[in-house]
Amino acid sequence: MGLLLFLPAAAAALFTTYLIFAQIRHTSKEKSLGCQPSPLWKPWDVFGVQTLRVEMGGMKSNRLSYAFLNRKNEMSAKLGRDCKTFRVKLPPGETWYYTFDPRNLQAVLATQFQDFQQSAARVNALEPLLGLGIFSANGPTWEHSRALLRPQFMREQIADLDLFETHLTDLLNALPSASEQGEWTPRFDIQPLLERFTMDTATDFLFGESVYSLKDDSTNTSTLVTKKEMLQFVDAFFTAEKTTAKSMILGDLFWLIHDQKFKDQCKVVHNFVDTYVLRRLKGGGSEKKPMTGKYVVLDALVADVDDPKELRSQLLNILLAGSDTISGTLGFCLASLAQYPHIFKKLRNIIVDDFGSFDRPKEITLSRLKNCSYLQWFLNEVLRMYPAVPVNFRESAKDTSLPFGGGRDGTSPVFIPKGHLVAWELWTMHSDPEFWGPDADRFDPERWEGRKLGFHYLPFNAGPRICIGQQFALAEVAYVMVRLLQKFDAIDGSALPKGRLPCDWKLVDKVAGGVNIRLHRADSSF
Repeated sequence: MGLLLFLPAAAAALFTTYLIFAQIRHTSKEKSLGCQPSPLWKPWDVFGVQTLRVEMGGMKSNRLSYAFLNRKNEMSAKLGRDCKTFRVKLPPGETWYYTFDPRNLQAVLATQFQDFQQSAARVNALEPLLGLGIFSANGPTWEHSRALLRPQFMREQIADLDLFETHLTDLLNALPSASEQGEWTPRFDIQPLLERFTMDTATDFLFGESVYSLKDDSTNTSTLVTKKEMLQFVDAFFTAEKTTAKSMILGDLFWLIHDQKFKDQCKVVHNFVDTYVLRRLKGGGSEKKPMTGKYVVLDALVADVDDPKELRSQLLNILLAGSDTISGTLGFCLASLAQYPHIFKKLRNIIVDDFGSFDRPKEITLSRLKNCSYLQWFLNEVLRMYPAVPVNFRESAKDTSLPFGGGRDGTSPVFIPKGHLVAWELWTMHSDPEFWGPDADRFDPERWEGRKLGFHYLPFNAGPRICIGQQFALAEVAYVMVRLLQKFDAIDGSALPKGRLPCDWKLVDKVAGGVNIRLHRADSSF
């Protein structure tokens, strides 16, 4: 009995001793780097319960960005200065560092890139679905993935816009139809159709065959898999992705919701992708030639990779970024245009002038899309207000520091011990009046005229981990917006909320409650 009582007491004493020595080491290192502590939110919240309650409440109410903004404003009011960097506690008492200072984010993402990495908990949460790839790995594994995938998104690879047109036709056919030209469609939620559109486009680009989830269930153009298997894959991927997002919130406890159902969904996804991978690898050697006349990522990857598991992981990492983030952004684009008819009218007039009507279009090229200034301003403003990945974080790979945020005036460096997390939320920074003016919370594409980009605007991240698919995503969104605004001359968004749209955050942001709109079909003689 005495031993049973001694062991817990000894363990507690050892843990306390460890904490004391760790604190002494951190204090010594902090002084050697010339650092000062950053302010602490709710010092009494030693176990992080209040922090968790605020963030979970923000997610539940679809106002997570406001929760971050309110916390920053609370710290600023408490200190009597603009507070862009501070500490919070999260269960079970872990210290996180939040920063909304572009100078600190430049350090984390670029100038001190080697000091930070994806957190172990995030890698562990993503790996069951995606495997190890460009979004779910660190170090040499990430460097290999980056070098392998970057050439697949060069300008010549994404310049063929016929890929988008093929699936846009399916999207238009899937929309509720207006009975006559010049009439309205019924009201409907377009978000699920956008998700299927981007999935169809992404699988076509990656595998050389689309899942054609927008087509009738009986339609099947593949000789490799059945239509039923395609739809099972789409459903399993979307569902497993949502579970993955929830597991990331749990940090080291991610495994609690990686249940058998989730594992079965991952297996469906893996088996589907493996079917295409193994077909391309079958026989090796002379059979490693393009299966089609179009550019296909899988065709390019097999020139350098023979391992089927690695090929699957590379493809799934791209599929995640190439489908959900784009469909979410398209949803915010359409919802924003529905909220602001004057912006819709101006953008549509420019599009028709530059690209013609739907039935009599002028040539649409990547260069012409990029040179359509107001279209690019509009897309920038959507991504400012509604970044696809609104919350991000990095783990310190060694004892390091942030250049600003410490001390009474916030101008001293901040010590970041090894293994601690630095997090940021983009809308709080994207709506900071210091960078965007007093009307920062207003949707205004014109604010982008003559504006230069910097680390205060990070919808695609920055530094070595900047999104390699940025140009592909912008090209797809721009192309779809041009074709939809050629086809429809008005959007009714009376069922949408007023002001800033509520955001339903999973792995990426989408319009909470759906994009419920009506579309007015333009006269073909326009």
